[in-house]
Amino acid sequence: MLTISWQQLPWLGTAVRLGMAAVFLYSAGEKLLFWQEGLTEVSRKRLPFPALALACTIAVQLAGGLMVALGWHASLGALALAGFTLMATLVFHDFWRTQGREQRMQLTTFLEHIGMVAGLVWLAASPHGALLS
Repeated sequence: MLTISWQQLPWLGTAVRLGMAAVFLYSAGEKLLFWQEGLTEVSRKRLPFPALALACTIAVQLAGGLMVALGWHASLGALALAGFTLMATLVFHDFWRTQGREQRMQLTTFLEHIGMVAGLVWLAASPHGALLS
């Protein structure tokens, strides 16, 4: 059995943090640049106060993404992103309400997001989430 410790690969934690943060930082930037499209997407789900919901989404993605990427309170940032991602996934990728190809696409995205949540929780509990805080 191959066992590798964090001490043997000190760069790995940084690579994991940057990889996990990248999607959130990109998404926040895209929402800022294309505000109206994001607002339309949020409005379609009939969330109350869509502009506030979109602004909060951007704030969580930017703050959490930067915390994880920079290793500053990375565990807290990872947990905030995990909670946000879980809630957003349940609202925006409700595959159980669709059928056919759309259902398969939404289920795939739902499962990908659940995998991201698991990775963020793992990061929060790992030495590279906790020790770099």
